[in-house]
Amino acid sequence: MTTLATRDVLTVRDSKASLRPLAAVLATLGLVWFEVVQHLRSEWSFNPQYSYGWGVPFLALFLLWRNWPFRPQPVVPKTPFVAFALIIVSVVLLLPIRFLSDANPDWRLLSWAGALAAVAISLSVLFLLGGSRWLRYFAFPFCFLLVAVPWPAQVEQFITQGLMHVVSSINVFVLNLFDVPALQHGNVIEVGSGLIGIEEACSGVRSLQATFMISLFLGELYLFSARRRIILLFAGALLAFVCNLARTALLVWMGAQKGAEAIHAWHDPAGLSILLVCLFGLWMISLKMRPAVQLPPADSDAPGMPYRVPISLLVGIALWLLAAEVGVRTWYHVHQSPLAATRWQANWPTGEPAFKPVQIAPEAQSLLRYDEGGGATWAGPDGHRWLMYFFHWLPGRTAALFVKNHRPDICLPASGLSLVRDNGIDLIKANGINFPIRSYRFDDHGVPLHVFYCYWDARSIYESVGAATEEDWTAAGRIRAAFRGQREVGAQMLEIVAWGYEQDEEANTALRVELEHVTKAGG
Repeated sequence: MTTLATRDVLTVRDSKASLRPLAAVLATLGLVWFEVVQHLRSEWSFNPQYSYGWGVPFLALFLLWRNWPFRPQPVVPKTPFVAFALIIVSVVLLLPIRFLSDANPDWRLLSWAGALAAVAISLSVLFLLGGSRWLRYFAFPFCFLLVAVPWPAQVEQFITQGLMHVVSSINVFVLNLFDVPALQHGNVIEVGSGLIGIEEACSGVRSLQATFMISLFLGELYLFSARRRIILLFAGALLAFVCNLARTALLVWMGAQKGAEAIHAWHDPAGLSILLVCLFGLWMISLKMRPAVQLPPADSDAPGMPYRVPISLLVGIALWLLAAEVGVRTWYHVHQSPLAATRWQANWPTGEPAFKPVQIAPEAQSLLRYDEGGGATWAGPDGHRWLMYFFHWLPGRTAALFVKNHRPDICLPASGLSLVRDNGIDLIKANGINFPIRSYRFDDHGVPLHVFYCYWDARSIYESVGAATEEDWTAAGRIRAAFRGQREVGAQMLEIVAWGYEQDEEANTALRVELEHVTKAGG
């Protein structure tokens, strides 16, 4: 007689009949990982550094499919209560992660928390299905998915700026070695034809991250030992750096000889060629290191073991995720402020003296992925030179939030300017809008340069009615934004640069006048 307890547990044998309960387990795990991918998809779509993320789930599925016929005989888990507890805790944590993500789609801590929770659930289910043998055997494909999670912003910026500086230094040395005069200003190289910037795309970070992913995949594909996998990782990192150094050397050389237009013409072909060389070289290294080890033959006669995953647990996970999704959407819909419709746009001062549009470099367009934007320079009434950039992103464009990591205090020192001070944020009213403007003072080779930076999103809308006096991107500030229902509603960025004002107050006064002319309500 079948009791209620036995009916609540998936007890199947290793046969065709076992595919249905196993499919239920896979469907539940797929639902968990779908939530993670939903959070990461904007980063994969709009941030070129992580576009490879779309391929990682398919590579993980391939590894699972390749390994399945050779799986070891499952064993009964010795401590199933630990796995059950870990599953329950991880599933419960998915609710606050989902709740915070709508207000903070750029918060990479949430990306890691969600991915680690999904890994914990997956590994716990593996342990329940086949004990420690299955946990060790199938763990890699699930952990491999973590390579598609964006690095913490501080780590990424540290590596990016470091590699850009190193690449610039080596290129300057090589140019001077071949009697081409060159000077380094931060991450910008000055040659006879002008200034050449070493952009993030040429820093090696993008290919370094993709190479890191491919190195791990090849290590598992060819069943490398831990020592060989570590060697392959270091070899891939070195190969990525050398290939990108060759790419930037070619682009800088072309720029020094033929000007900036030559860089634009060669940028994409050189990038594609170097990427193919890098990946092919890594594959050849892995083939050279490939051991004479093959997967063991499948043991078709091995007796089956019960899959100890309660149906009630699978149903509970699915219902919890569904309730979380409905609850979060309802919360933000109810709390959506009517001020979310408040818009403003740039009003380019075409009638000002010496007005001239500034072309946005293709590399910057690819990086920022804005929906609307541009730049211009002009001379003010007092003769001072002004420069303005304006960009607008529609809701869901994570690239807009990615720009916060490219603020003036991060990027301009890399171009050779010296940051004198950060004067913080002030609310400046123009055309009926309170703009949260952060002001900086730089030294441009002896000339004072003032930079005024406004990043406008849901938090800025709150600031426009006096609810806050400055941006709060701390963990506490991000949590408060979620409880206020400040969903991401798109973003706008305004950056205004003024040269020659000796006093900060003088520059601030001039900004208030210019802001009335270069912005307008609506949009």
